[in-house]
Amino acid sequence: MTGQHDITLGGQRVPVQVSFDRFRTLRLTILPEGIVRVRAPRRTSLKHIQAYLESKAAWILRHIERFRARSEEAPPLRFVSGERHAYLGGAYLLQASQGERNAVRLVDGVFEVTTLFPPRPDRVRALMEAWYLEHARELFARLIRELRPRFDELGVARPKRLTLRTMTSRWGTCSRSGTITLNRDLIKMPLECVEYVVAHELCHLRHLGHDAAFYGLLAAIMPDWKKRRLRLRKLALAGLCP
Repeated sequence: MTGQHDITLGGQRVPVQVSFDRFRTLRLTILPEGIVRVRAPRRTSLKHIQAYLESKAAWILRHIERFRARSEEAPPLRFVSGERHAYLGGAYLLQASQGERNAVRLVDGVFEVTTLFPPRPDRVRALMEAWYLEHARELFARLIRELRPRFDELGVARPKRLTLRTMTSRWGTCSRSGTITLNRDLIKMPLECVEYVVAHELCHLRHLGHDAAFYGLLAAIMPDWKKRRLRLRKLALAGLCP
C-alpha cells in the first residue's frame, strides 16, 4: 500500500499517503493541502491501516475542514505594517520600521518591529518567528514547572526533555522516552488553552493512550479541561492557528 491512495471516510474521498518505517505504532499527520500522511510499522496490513483511519475519521475530517476553511477565508499573513498577529489569544497590530537594531517588542497592544535595513517582509517574518519561539520556549517551560508539583503528588514521572517544532495537525506529543514536544504556534492561543495542552501531554507520561485512566488523571489535574479543549478547538476551526 506504499504510495498515495484515496479512501472513503465519513462519505468523503480522502487522499492518503502511506509509508513504512521502524515505528512501533501508526503515526498520522494531516497536511495543509488535505492529504493524510500515515507512517506505519513494517508489515502492517492494509486492513489494519484502513481500520485505524476509520477509527480516526472524525478527527481527520475535522482537521481537513479546518485547513480548507483557512485557505478559503484567511489570507496568508504578509508581515507588513497594519496586519494583526496573534499572541496568547490576542490580535496585535504590527508596525514595522527601520531602526538602530533588529528587534521585536510588544508595547501597548502593538508589535513594534525594527530592522537595521528597510523592513522587507522576509526580515520582519524572521524576527517575528524568532520572537515567538523565544517566548514559547519560556512560557512552556514555566507552565511545566508550575504544573509539576500536582503530578509529583500523584507519582507521575517527570518529562525528560521539552522540544518545540512546527506541527500541522497536533498541538503536542509525548514520546515513550518522556520527551514532550509542543507546537510552536500554541503560543498564539489563549493561556488557558496552552495550559490544557501542557497538562494533556504531561498526563501521557503515565498513560500513552487516551483511555479512561488517562482522562481520569487529566480531570484530577485540571477539572475544567473539557471547557479549555472546546475553546481550543473552536479557535483552531476558526483559523486562528496553527
